[in-house]
Amino acid sequence: MDPEFVHRQTIRLGRTLSRSSPARRLVKRIYGAQWKPLRVRVLGLDFDNPVGLAAGFDKQGELPGIIASLGFGHMEVGSISSRPWPGNPSPTLLRLPVDQGLINYLGLNSEGSEGVQKRLQKVEFRIPTGINLVKTADPEIAGEEAIEDYLDSVGKFYPLADYITLNLSCPNTVEGKSFEDPELLQPFLSRLQKKRGAMEAGSPAKAFLAKLSPDLDDSRLGRLVELSLEHGIDGFVIGNTTSRREGLRTGQNLMSKFGPGGLSGRPLKKYIEQMIDKVFHLTGGRVPIVACGGVGCDPDEDPAGEVWGYLKRGATLVQMYTGLIYQGPSLVKRINRGLVNILQEEGISDLNEFLKSR
Repeated sequence: MDPEFVHRQTIRLGRTLSRSSPARRLVKRIYGAQWKPLRVRVLGLDFDNPVGLAAGFDKQGELPGIIASLGFGHMEVGSISSRPWPGNPSPTLLRLPVDQGLINYLGLNSEGSEGVQKRLQKVEFRIPTGINLVKTADPEIAGEEAIEDYLDSVGKFYPLADYITLNLSCPNTVEGKSFEDPELLQPFLSRLQKKRGAMEAGSPAKAFLAKLSPDLDDSRLGRLVELSLEHGIDGFVIGNTTSRREGLRTGQNLMSKFGPGGLSGRPLKKYIEQMIDKVFHLTGGRVPIVACGGVGCDPDEDPAGEVWGYLKRGATLVQMYTGLIYQGPSLVKRINRGLVNILQEEGISDLNEFLKSR
């Protein structure tokens, strides 16, 4: 079945369920649960568990109501750009079942910040919700205009978000990686730092995270982390999808017909593990790391063990998307139940205390 059609129908069903209180309660009864040992406090927020929904699933802010009922500890809406952008023409999603992966070529499609802002103003978040922001993918928007484009979205969503994620990387558009150039990132972060000071003057401070690509070489990664910390970025989402295709068993004929795009799922896991190690070393573990990618895709792997592996490496929270596509909404509950069992086996009574003691 066409994965784009499936995604559209899932969003449509999610919108319907989100509007119904009895439906949300029923979904929560089936999939949700309280896991006291898994509670985490980070970024000035309280998370019922460390498992979150990554950006990309709910791009337009239509599903916060029902996502909270599925047992997630947090979610991200987006990526959202300041101006509407259509993204790339279909096909934009390709499943790789033999690799438990997914290639997306969406092209940062977005309704635009104004429409999503109006929608989210009517929503009461029931779990910590980050707003994932990105520069409008129009290649004509560059230089100072690109900075203004990004800051416009920051201003709109700062009052609504529990935290903000800056998507500095996206391998399915040419311009999406512009702020992964240190020479471009520095002036953007300087302007952002000033804007944050003004926004925080009359309201509680909110955390900003930088989402980085797993395709960065060590030199550029080190410089981006250094610049981010110098300008007050509070943590990192590691990482985005990858443009690499090494080791895939899916036939090249199929992928060549589809074209470029960002690869997620099981093949991404090894790159995320390597990147967590590097960023944890670069930061000395001083700031939170959100691991994003590769969880719950392989039916032969224990998904709770995969999450625990990320947490032991240095992550504080873990996000997933592709695993949900392959294994369905019950995956969240399986992971959290499995994490409780792992903590018991490890003699750990409180995940939050374990994370603080690393």
